[in-house]
Amino acid sequence: MKEHFGLQVPGIFKAGSYDAFRVHGTIGIIVPVQQIDEQELYELYYMSQYLQEKREPYVAVFWPSLQGTLSAEKDGRRYALLKCADRIVSRGQSAGRELAQFHQKSRSYPYQADKTKRIGQWKDLWERRLDQLEVFWRGKVQAHPLDHFEKLFIESFPYYLGLAENGIQYLVDTELDDEPLLSDSATICHNRFHSEMWNREFTVKLPTDWVFDHASRDIAEYLRYDFFQNPEQLRNEGGVFLADYDRTAPLSSFSWRLIYSRLLFPIHYFECIEDYYLAPDSEKPYYEKKLHELLQRSTEYEQFLTSYSGMLSMRTKKIQLPVLHWLA
Repeated sequence: MKEHFGLQVPGIFKAGSYDAFRVHGTIGIIVPVQQIDEQELYELYYMSQYLQEKREPYVAVFWPSLQGTLSAEKDGRRYALLKCADRIVSRGQSAGRELAQFHQKSRSYPYQADKTKRIGQWKDLWERRLDQLEVFWRGKVQAHPLDHFEKLFIESFPYYLGLAENGIQYLVDTELDDEPLLSDSATICHNRFHSEMWNREFTVKLPTDWVFDHASRDIAEYLRYDFFQNPEQLRNEGGVFLADYDRTAPLSSFSWRLIYSRLLFPIHYFECIEDYYLAPDSEKPYYEKKLHELLQRSTEYEQFLTSYSGMLSMRTKKIQLPVLHWLA
């Protein structure tokens, strides 16, 4: 802090999963940004400035270094410093309503977002990811592994390959058959939005979490996260979340179908496999256990996909979602 930002920090505390400190009535949050290059950080910087000017609550903004950069390096790792007001204001509205308002405000963002842009790119990104994992899987099949995780991976991959292809086809059909409305234009979204992200303990909205995409990304990832982490909450409040969002910012038929295509594409499976092979040996048992749980709940996830159309709000019951007959 002293070397790169000229700050004398009295002490460090935890804010969510991040190290943070208080100085001059401000909270500083230290965020690792190893995977985000400087150009992308500048796009996120302009987004955070824009939303702060729009008076979006809880938004953190970048604290430039003494050199004027948005990140600094220490022991071979890069960090950004984000700042927000030192006050905790409790959230007075539901997650669905707050997310809808966030998307509405962000939709008028006027600047280029080349590095953070994901809208219109799902098909290419998904196909590339699927092809890479399939090549990797074929290599593992030929190697005849004895490792328990790799056996689970080899046995389960064909099923998730089929699910992924269904998701891609559903996306393609949506883009061919349905007309996007003005509300389907790009907005500021999160890489992986979830129900713990805007909780009462950690109210801050971090720009390092953001991408520029279709709003359905956040809605789908919220539902996916709750399926795996908070199933009781999904059963009791999943429909309420969707209804609150839809009442605040009405979702088009195109949006409902994009949400479904994203839920069909098994990102949770892909990430578990990728994370296992990237993890140090000490963390591998965690991902092995996680894969085991994913596979055990695959039938339950199919039931969740089948029940999705029943979660549409009353206002949208007239929307006909194409049905996947093998799920039905």
